[in-house]
Amino acid sequence: MVALAGVVYSSMSVSGVLWVLAQEGRPMLWRILADDMWSSLGLGIGFATAILWFSAYASERHAWARTLEEEFGIALGGLSIPQCVAMAVASGIGEEILFRAALQPTAIRLAAGITPSPALQGLLGLVATSLVFGACHFPFRRNLIPWTLFTIATALGFGGIYLWTGNLVGPVVAHALINGVNLSRIARKGTPAGPVLAIRTRGRMLEFEQR
Repeated sequence: MVALAGVVYSSMSVSGVLWVLAQEGRPMLWRILADDMWSSLGLGIGFATAILWFSAYASERHAWARTLEEEFGIALGGLSIPQCVAMAVASGIGEEILFRAALQPTAIRLAAGITPSPALQGLLGLVATSLVFGACHFPFRRNLIPWTLFTIATALGFGGIYLWTGNLVGPVVAHALINGVNLSRIARKGTPAGPVLAIRTRGRMLEFEQR
């Protein structure tokens, strides 16, 4: 799973960089990392903190959040904490380069054909990009639809930070923090508790070992 995620997110990163180069040129790659970095970073950390608090609160108070954690816990229960962190960093970089740095400015430019207002163009581009981001996280299972809504909400936050500051550092850090903490917490819950019974054969005999 981790290797596949690495391939997918690396492909997103490369695609996003090539997209930015084709649309904006090399100077844009520097600006999205250098311009207003500290404001972007502060907003990213603040947004991640709020989302993580909400995730923990929802897990305690709402059945839909516990259902999500149970479903993802089954899939992630075999992952170690370092693997969860690696996936979180890769997803933060790959998805933010593709969706925020590449797709969102393109959507804003397309919105110029709908309205002459720069503010409305930015809003339409932000919403369109966030909906596409949510569609890419659509699970095709009714009990997991809250996950899609959650991803749309976080995408609005990531995109809003990028739209406000023009810097990608904050969205990347926020994305990685949210995924890293939540994936690690869910993976821990999905790990079987207590001893594990191992069964192996020796000749015609079965041996049982408690680990």
